[in-house]
Amino acid sequence: MRLRGDWMCPRCNRAAVGGRVHLGCQQRYGLDGLVSLLSYKGMVRLGVQELKYELVRDIEREFLRILAVGMKEKLKDRQGKEWKRFLKKRPVVVGVPLHWRRENWRGFNQAEMVGRWVGEGLGLERARWLERKRATRPQVGLKGVSRGENVRWAFRVKRLGELPRRVLLVDDVWTTGATMRAGSQALKRAGVREVWGLSLAR
Repeated sequence: MRLRGDWMCPRCNRAAVGGRVHLGCQQRYGLDGLVSLLSYKGMVRLGVQELKYELVRDIEREFLRILAVGMKEKLKDRQGKEWKRFLKKRPVVVGVPLHWRRENWRGFNQAEMVGRWVGEGLGLERARWLERKRATRPQVGLKGVSRGENVRWAFRVKRLGELPRRVLLVDDVWTTGATMRAGSQALKRAGVREVWGLSLAR
């Protein structure tokens, strides 16, 4: 297991202090920051793939352990001041949703699982009012531009009434960031003010 000690801008995928989006990369509906805990290599990659594609649930305890270690290290990092400032404002944790057909077939949503672990570990409220309104092709095998096109306008907020000001949007793996950016767009268009992304691995 290799922890990620780096911080990256969620817009340009380049190094950024504390994961906060660069000033020149800010967009009205874009992510405000990004935290990735582990390197998507070796046993982490294998474990995520087994969880995601082989429907292997017995590795959950091990992922809980390494998630706790990763969160602890990120919170200790001197660069993480913006991240800790955001957490102190008690964001609501939202897992990136699957389309209901795929979730029913799989029996679970791995991003929701990671979101549950994160919410419990940080003592944050969780919600499931972001939904994938249309089925999309799996992102695996698609390249940058195609990934963005695949998930464009794929999400919507189904909750009525006032939304929280801040959301921590959680996914299992960050590759190009297209999925999480599309989720942030839906949340901000619905009225959320600040959205940070958190991925188990990158």
